[in-house]
Amino acid sequence: MAHVMKLGALTEELVTLLTSTTVKSDPTKFSIYRESALRSLRHHNYARTNQFDVTSHLDGLEEKFRVYNEDPLADALRERLDTLERKKIKWGAEVLHLLIELSDKPVSNSSLEALDFLRDSEPNTGPPLQWTDLAADDPLLRDKIWNNVDFGAESSGGEDGFEDTRSESSGTDTTAQSSIEDELNRRLEEYTLDTVDKEGLEMLRQAQFWKQIPNVGGIKLETVKKPITELQAIREVAFMLLGLPTALFEIDKDKVLPSKGYALKHASSDTFHKLLQVFADNGSSVAVLRYWVNRSQSIPLMQTFQNSISERLSALDVLLSIIQQRLVAIEDDVVVSLLRVQGELEFATRALFRLSKIIEQLEQERYPHAFRYLELLYDEACTSQMAGDDPMYAFMGEIFFDCFQVYLRPLRTWMEDGELSAGDNVFFVSETSADIGPPSIWQSRYKIRQTQAGVLHAPRFLRAAANKIFTTGKSVVVLKHLRKITSLQSPNTQEPILDFVTVCDPSRLQLASFPELFDVAFDAWVQSKHHLVSSRLRATLFDSCGLHNSLDAVSSIYFMSNGITAATFTNSIFDKLDILDVSWNDRFTLTELARTTFGSLSSVSPDRFRIHLLNLPRRIKDVAKCRRSVKTLAAVEMKYNLSWPIQIILTPTTMSSYQRVFTFLLQIRRSSHVLSRQRLIDDVLTYTNSSDERALYYFMRHRFIWFTQTLYYYLTSLVIEPDSLKMQEQLRCSEDVDAMIEAHATFVKSIIDKALLGIKLELIHKTIVKILDMSIKLEDAQAANEATNKESTEQQQGMMDLSMVSLGLHTPKKRAPEKPHKVEADSTDDEDEEKEVDVDLSILSSTYENEGNESYVEKLRMMKADFDRLGRFVASGLRGVARAGGGDATRSWDVLGEMLEFGFESGSLGYR
Repeated sequence: MAHVMKLGALTEELVTLLTSTTVKSDPTKFSIYRESALRSLRHHNYARTNQFDVTSHLDGLEEKFRVYNEDPLADALRERLDTLERKKIKWGAEVLHLLIELSDKPVSNSSLEALDFLRDSEPNTGPPLQWTDLAADDPLLRDKIWNNVDFGAESSGGEDGFEDTRSESSGTDTTAQSSIEDELNRRLEEYTLDTVDKEGLEMLRQAQFWKQIPNVGGIKLETVKKPITELQAIREVAFMLLGLPTALFEIDKDKVLPSKGYALKHASSDTFHKLLQVFADNGSSVAVLRYWVNRSQSIPLMQTFQNSISERLSALDVLLSIIQQRLVAIEDDVVVSLLRVQGELEFATRALFRLSKIIEQLEQERYPHAFRYLELLYDEACTSQMAGDDPMYAFMGEIFFDCFQVYLRPLRTWMEDGELSAGDNVFFVSETSADIGPPSIWQSRYKIRQTQAGVLHAPRFLRAAANKIFTTGKSVVVLKHLRKITSLQSPNTQEPILDFVTVCDPSRLQLASFPELFDVAFDAWVQSKHHLVSSRLRATLFDSCGLHNSLDAVSSIYFMSNGITAATFTNSIFDKLDILDVSWNDRFTLTELARTTFGSLSSVSPDRFRIHLLNLPRRIKDVAKCRRSVKTLAAVEMKYNLSWPIQIILTPTTMSSYQRVFTFLLQIRRSSHVLSRQRLIDDVLTYTNSSDERALYYFMRHRFIWFTQTLYYYLTSLVIEPDSLKMQEQLRCSEDVDAMIEAHATFVKSIIDKALLGIKLELIHKTIVKILDMSIKLEDAQAANEATNKESTEQQQGMMDLSMVSLGLHTPKKRAPEKPHKVEADSTDDEDEEKEVDVDLSILSSTYENEGNESYVEKLRMMKADFDRLGRFVASGLRGVARAGGGDATRSWDVLGEMLEFGFESGSLGYR
């Protein structure tokens, strides 16, 4: 009840503040507003603010501050968040969420000075109490009666064993405040010297030309420019370039302007002003650099650039000191000339002017990367070399290589140790924070940083070598996991030196361009680390990890390169389908079958085998329907677990492509098995079928066998075998692991395209699968027709026997039961190893006996027409796609299309 009353009171106050309506002013409206607000508040379903989202957002804001070099703001934010967390305020998350919603561009609009407004102002305690104030209030203090009091006259120091060591003057000293006031109240004459150097004082006054006002006849000319000597002008120029205040120039932070109130005695005003303007422009550039050098930088790369500029400014200061020393401590005859000073300072100021332009460009760009100035220095070096400005080329080149040494530190650490510095946002390699297992080290653990535009987060002159750098570091990480890194501690090759003198060597390489010289030198630097690491990892994968055996195992399993072993495995599945065994798709049985068959090969490890069964559509889950289509075999998924180092090369994506090829080969074998399962020792059709039926059946069976054998020969002998040999040779010759991955991925893509499994040939592949299904349909129709004819013959024979018995001619003999037809598991060259499975084909008679009202001959003719139509479509489609495209795959398509076209043209004459 108390909660309801409190909520009602707060609601009334809220309504009054928002609507300016009270109970007294408008009771009706106020009641409506109050009830509506109460109803909304009582029945609201808004959850509380997610404190974890708020914390994550603020942590991201702190990180953003640090990315944009606003470490003081980040520290201030972290300090206040820690303080707030210790206070444990109940509604702290809601308050912070409100502040986040109210924030507007905190990176650009926040400043530490704004925090001063949050501090409590110090209380005004009034002016400090002084001795004079006390004296004004107390007449005894004004009379100074205490100044000459002898406090030791009646002291008991002698009795206590102490003596009064104070002198008489101590009793007359005033307080410390009085002593200070006495010092301040001394007259100027007390500081004057007895002897005055009047000549030196006059020289000092003459040197202060800015205080001298021109006069004519004793009349001061305030508006006339003050005349100065050239020596005074040189001194002012030197002071200005040193960053000191001068009278001849006006300095405002990073802008220098010449004063128009002075004139050179022996030069025109315009000439003198233009010369001063030149010095002022140079001084502005120097002022920009001096101001920027004094700014705080937290990134080592920027600190190095600051140090380089500081060294060049120090060199300018030394040069100015030499010029001043020559004019002050004159030893020989010296010509005092502003133009000569300008000539002596010309290169130094021009070089600093180019540096100031780099700083200004960095300031103008929005969120420049820390390595951005390296790109600008690189461009300046290239421009200077092309312009033939050798001194500027050397100046910019030396600064570039000095700063580039710092950028090389994370590169060297990454390529030698495989490690990344925590919080380093400058280097273009990043590590994911998620827990990633060894198989995904190469693909997922490390990533290359890119900008929002998809550009590599690195200086553009390094982009060509970025992948090699990235690969080298990952190779070191993999070798560490394999414990093969010890052999890399003492490399045989020495790291090349990267500096301007070594790389560019102006005495020998004047005609070579700077980009070319840098690329060659940096490539040698990268190669000194990349070659050793990559060769070691490649040898480890082949020798210690067994890459060769894994490739052989994958080929034996998925490409069925060993025909005898593959036939033992596949025929067992096919025979179970033919006898309608519902256990044909039992994954445990299939896994055991695969382990006993493929596991007998030396390159295959049986323990790594597993077979998965994908979910079959409900309409074909019935085994009788499953055996009628080769599409059912796509549910058999082979799983051969490779060791994690091998999975770097044979990625899970490529293994799915291997599975597709395996499924296609399995489907072709299924069709061939159905067509060739019976040996035609006894021509049963001679007694049960007409000549048209026999000829048409044999013709169709021959054409289907030709089609499946041609297709299987194309896939195994013309595609898989030559491409596998080529791929293995490329793996042995690959430079690094990335090249091995690329070679294997190219091989898999080529196999998929040539095996008619690509997107472009999807329709042709589906047509081939229909033809394979037709071969099963042909044999099933023949089996059903044979069973029907036998039943009819037996009925006729039974009626004849009954007739003869009724006539008393003979006694019927008991017939031996028919033996089921023999179906071979596979026909191989070794007849002793043939295995036969008894399959009663009479079970198939019910499969087709009720399909339509067509006769057996009509069904055969329809299948022949469909086969001719679909087969010619496949052949012409392959030839057409081959002519339209280009590349290695199209040539293979053209070969297969030509083989099929030739077969159809020659085979069409076999039956009319």
